Amino acid sequence: MKKRIATLLCVAIAGLIFIPTVFFNRPLFALFGAFFDWLPLPTGWMKAQGGTNRTFMKLHLIITLVAYVVFTAWLVSGSTTAGFAFLEIWWMAVIFGVLMGY
Repeated sequence: MKKRIATLLCVAIAGLIFIPTVFFNRPLFALFGAFFDWLPLPTGWMKAQGGTNRTFMKLHLIITLVAYVVFTAWLVSGSTTAGFAFLEIWWMAVIFGVLMGY
């Protein structure tokens, strides 16, 4: 349970960083949020367990990758629209990530 809380805390920090960086169109600062968003993977906090819903896990993985493709486009272009698109897609990935455990 502590690993799940650590994962959710990292994602919450990432979200708190992403929202103002998108609002003020500062994609380079959003890299700090991306660090916290991906931190649970190398630390081992985010691992599939017995009760994991595989469908939501696959959706979470696919949508997260799509979000970071849009994030890369935002970094390259600096487009505010790309930033908001990233935030919306990333938020869907967060929802599917939370639903993995149910």
